[in-house]
Amino acid sequence: MGPSSLLFCDTCGAANQPRAFYCRACGHSLQGIQSPLYHSATGHLLTTMLLKQHYRIIAPIAKGGMGAVYKAEDTQLGNRLVAIKEMSQSGLSPQEIQEAANAFKQEAILLANLQHPHLPSIFDHFEDNGRWYLVMSFIEGETLTHYLGRKKTGNLPLDEALSIALQLCEVLCYLHTQHPSIIFRDLKPSNVIRTASGHLYLIDFGIARHFKPGQTKDTVYYGTMGYAPPEQFGRAQTTPRSDIYSLGALLYQLISGHDPTASPFRFPPLQSFMPTTPRGLSKLLTQMLELDEAKRPANILIVKQKLQSIAGQAVTPSSPPPVRTAAAPNSNPPVPPTPSHLVQKTPLPKPAQPRVPRPAATPTPSSTNQFGPSKSSIMLNQPPRIPSRSSNSMPKPVQSRAPRPIATLNPSSTNQFGPSKSSIMLNQQKSQN
Repeated sequence: MGPSSLLFCDTCGAANQPRAFYCRACGHSLQGIQSPLYHSATGHLLTTMLLKQHYRIIAPIAKGGMGAVYKAEDTQLGNRLVAIKEMSQSGLSPQEIQEAANAFKQEAILLANLQHPHLPSIFDHFEDNGRWYLVMSFIEGETLTHYLGRKKTGNLPLDEALSIALQLCEVLCYLHTQHPSIIFRDLKPSNVIRTASGHLYLIDFGIARHFKPGQTKDTVYYGTMGYAPPEQFGRAQTTPRSDIYSLGALLYQLISGHDPTASPFRFPPLQSFMPTTPRGLSKLLTQMLELDEAKRPANILIVKQKLQSIAGQAVTPSSPPPVRTAAAPNSNPPVPPTPSHLVQKTPLPKPAQPRVPRPAATPTPSSTNQFGPSKSSIMLNQPPRIPSRSSNSMPKPVQSRAPRPIATLNPSSTNQFGPSKSSIMLNQQKSQN
């Protein structure tokens, strides 16, 4: 007996014989669910039930008003795991049935011709007793909605949020460069699956469409309020820039924890949620979330490149690293012996007269930053001698004695920018001794 001939209790969901008057499980009356429309309800396929004679249902994954998703296995291909998406005509008007059928067929056709690491593969699609079925690769993971829900703060670290955005840029670049361009139009956390390793898959192409140059607006309005831009609700035709807006809304949520559906088209300054937000990221998100699509970045590739630059700055600070503190004049750090063939043999000069050396220069306040004084400010403000650890202490006078021969620069201590600071400072120390 096929699933379409069963009656499902609207109280407990149990399957019953088509002529039953009461539910066999809970005793609830089945009198009010005899209409053919109810027979098309989704989410009631039983475990071990076969679809198309070879797709065995294992367990339900998700269920909504018009559809459901099941985990199943293909008995004709070595019990390969698959996901089966089920859509129903239940409770729909004739016009809505036609629109739903078109959306389902469009998703099947679109995905069947696409191959990308961030997209599921389509294996089959068919119709059975008022339901449509789409068979695709099974992805072990959870939606970004569930993933965010497990976070106490409701948001993600900046580096993880940027990594997610860059993965989505990859798949959007692929879609937008098809001929004609494919616009996803429903980018949101519930349409992104994340595996345990952090790999993402974009799912649910039911409202994706091909871009039609010259068309002033979309004939059918689709999208999720909060993530969809104004043009998806009749203001203009959707373009690849529409997906850029949705990606901006999603990235904004990942970083701030603010749900865009709570106040559509309104995004408080990102610094109010995360004061340390990189300035470049705030500027980029502002551009991506422009209500006027002409003010958004021209294409997703530009967004990807800017996000890559921001991600690099987030990992490697653009400010110079802290400057090493040099040893005091009276401390003699070990100096490696200079090879004899590099020593410049010159006649010994006359003994130097005793003199009091000039004090080591301290960095000026304007030359410091959060990492300490900059290298250039120290080298420009001081004489050519090693500074002391304490800027308040004067170095001891140098004893009168014949200086040692001055070693020339070791080739290994130089680079494309000239001799390294350490090699200069070592040779300066030798000249002082």
